[in-house]
This record gives sequence, structure tokens and C-alpha cells, in this order.
Amino acid sequence: MSNLLILTLRDLWYFIKKPVELKQVRIPLKVKISTFLALFVIQIPPLIVLSALLSGLEILGLWEEDMHRLQKIFKEMKPGLIFFFAVIIAPLFEEMMFRLILKFRYNFLILWPIQLLILLQISNKINLLKTILNYWNKFYGWIFYLISIAFGLIHILNFEPSLNIYLLAPVLVAPQILIGINLGYLRIRFGLIWSILFHAFYNGILMSIALLSGEI
Repeated sequence: MSNLLILTLRDLWYFIKKPVELKQVRIPLKVKISTFLALFVIQIPPLIVLSALLSGLEILGLWEEDMHRLQKIFKEMKPGLIFFFAVIIAPLFEEMMFRLILKFRYNFLILWPIQLLILLQISNKINLLKTILNYWNKFYGWIFYLISIAFGLIHILNFEPSLNIYLLAPVLVAPQILIGINLGYLRIRFGLIWSILFHAFYNGILMSIALLSGEI
């Protein structure tokens, strides 16, 4: 298991240093599942550190759990409904929105406007696609991290709006940014279905802990 963790961490580190859109290759299911589990274990230490940081901010009075709007909403819902939204709806919607577009051929934010320009006979399809694809490959690292950060920042909506929350946004959404990077790595390496499954698994673990501890 330790060798698998080291190999996964090394591969993830190389990807983080220089994200690239990998070509889809056939990878054994056993390798995918093993990497899936190893990645979950790898992300636990930094998440513990971030949780400790948030606890420190709470001790200092800079923020409180009561500021978490989503937590209040969950307290008024039945456990089955919480799991439905957190483990099924949220992973599907967020992965379609933030990870599907990490592959150029599925990036509707780029391809739909291109198609519109072509329909309006404003541009040549081949030349336009070739030009955009060149920029896509050249700046892919920036694209990957901007999407990961956007994924994290949208979770600031989970909190009650206030100046404190906005000032602390980088810290409050740091766990989501971290998860977003890992989900992006899985999406690029294994495909969208694996980032959806990982997202659902992660949310399921969090919701189970929250329910068992009485937080929601």
C-alpha cells in the first residue's frame, strides 16, 4: 500500500507541476480503483491541516460554524434528502460544470461560441479550431488552475455573506480548491466518471461524519 501511495503521490505531483491534457489510454480497472483510494488517503493530511487552521480562526473569533449557511439548510432536511443532494446531485452538476470542460473536445464554453460563429459564417471552422487549440495547449496549466480556483470560490456561497467571510475566502474554500485539483487530475487521467465517483465518495464520507457527530 505504501508503494502505491508513493507512486500516486509522485504522479500527482508531476501533474500538479505541469498540468497537461493527457490522451485517453486504456488503464486496468484495478489500477483505477487503487489510485482512487490512494488519492483519497493522500488528501487527508492537508485537509486536517486546513481544518486545524479553520479551528484556529474560530478560536480567534474571526469566524463561526453558524456562518455556514449550507449547514443550517441541512439541519432542516432529512438524512436521505441530504445524501441525495450531496452525494448524487452536487457531484453530477459540479463535475459537468467544472471538470467536463478540462478536455477540449467537451469544452462547451469554447465549442458552442465557435459553432455559433461558424453558423453565422463569421469564421472558418478548421482555422479557428486550430488557433484556439494551440492556445489551449500552450496555456493549459493556467486554464486548469483557474477552473480549480473557480470551483473552490463558488463554495463561498455556502456561507452567510459578510465582510469577514469574503476576507477569509481563500482559507475557507482552500479545501475545495485542493479537492478540485485532485478531481481534475482524476478526470484527465481516467475520465469524467471517476471524478464524479470520487466527488460522491468524498461528499458521502463528509456527510456521514457530520450526521454521526450531530453537526447536521
